[in-house]
Amino acid sequence: MGARLKRMSWLRELFTLRDTVGRSRYLAVGLGLALVKYAVDAGCYFAWTGKFWSPTTYLDPNFGRRMEEVDHLPTGYLAFLVVWALPFLWIGVAMSARRAREAGLSRWLALGFLLPMVSYITILVLVWAPPRSVRSDVQDLDEFSFRTALFGLAFTVLGGTALIALLTEGMEYYGTALFLGVPFLLGTITGYLFNAPKERSVLATLGTATLALLAGFLAMLAFALEGLVCLTMAFPIMMAAVIPGALFGRSLARGAAVPDRTLGLVILVLPLSALAQKHWTEPDQREVMTAIEIDASPEVVWGNVVSFSELPPPDDWLLSTGIAYPLRARIEGEGVGAVRYCEFTTGPFVEPITHWDAPRRLSFDVQEQPDPMQEWSFYAHVNAPHLDESFRSVRGEFRLTALPGGRTRLEGSTWYVVDMGPAHYWKLWGDGIVHSIHGRVLRHIKQLSESARD
Repeated sequence: MGARLKRMSWLRELFTLRDTVGRSRYLAVGLGLALVKYAVDAGCYFAWTGKFWSPTTYLDPNFGRRMEEVDHLPTGYLAFLVVWALPFLWIGVAMSARRAREAGLSRWLALGFLLPMVSYITILVLVWAPPRSVRSDVQDLDEFSFRTALFGLAFTVLGGTALIALLTEGMEYYGTALFLGVPFLLGTITGYLFNAPKERSVLATLGTATLALLAGFLAMLAFALEGLVCLTMAFPIMMAAVIPGALFGRSLARGAAVPDRTLGLVILVLPLSALAQKHWTEPDQREVMTAIEIDASPEVVWGNVVSFSELPPPDDWLLSTGIAYPLRARIEGEGVGAVRYCEFTTGPFVEPITHWDAPRRLSFDVQEQPDPMQEWSFYAHVNAPHLDESFRSVRGEFRLTALPGGRTRLEGSTWYVVDMGPAHYWKLWGDGIVHSIHGRVLRHIKQLSESARD
């Protein structure tokens, strides 16, 4: 019983924002948790692939090179990486705030732990800073009236929208600083302002932070920065950052830590960290494969793979949200050098043939592609930069394998790139979309091929 209570006490120490932590313990816990995270990640990677994930690759600050190791793994592994990383983010922020307090620094400095590249500088500062008895950020919060807090919340939503506009429209950036850093910052300031005049419950704080995020979404819709479908996709990951941010802000308000120049510095540095990450990160290709068995010979199936007639309306809910889906396909020429045109709802994919091995394999590059979706918005057109560059197909392939009884296994593969972060999260959506498109095409080919056999 005593050992169990001791373990529980140790876990509470990791997640709590109370008290302080010395720099030696801060460094030791940080290194220990890094080893735990690597051990679990690498262990799961070995269980899935039978290969060793080198620590040098795992710690490479170039996220694209790290992703090369896992981009071929199933969607479930990516989902695990997303969920597994979230508690470590909270522990990092909480421990950083306690270390800053012990060093006499502003607890708002802990927000730097969430910023790409800047996180390394934040950790070094906190490890190096000696302990001090002065708590310069602890002051009386009586000046925060309900009216002041309400005005601050409105300003926070508008300021957050402006910051998102700067990152997306000005810098064409869609990385972790946008989808994790900004919402955590929004949640922190919201949680702080809501609790500064008077301590509120956790539930009320989280509800207010959620409303602040939704208000920011409405502002982005009103200013034509984004459409409803993309905001819906972004909501889960941004909400996962808003919740701990709101709890962190509530804790700062309960500890009477007033906003200072450190908060302003974090906000100013955020776009610079985003710019550094954009320059440093190289997105990698990911393959998605879908298969189906068809009661027809490869020779019959091949003709419907090369080109196919008009598809029926989609019955997949995902393709009914405005995401582009295929309508028909035609080909000009035959063999390597021919050009296949796959017509989507937003325009044609232009696909030069790179490998022609009838009736076994058809490979092609994607030379041109239309917009990946038609956004739902108040406006006729939403000019979000990510619609042009952040999700793009690179190449595709069909493989036909003869089965007993004159049947065929048809596999369709698409290699695509997502230049958005966190990449693990967005590739979950990418895999789902590509599988839906594959399923629509393969089922149509199956229906055409089996009808021709009859």
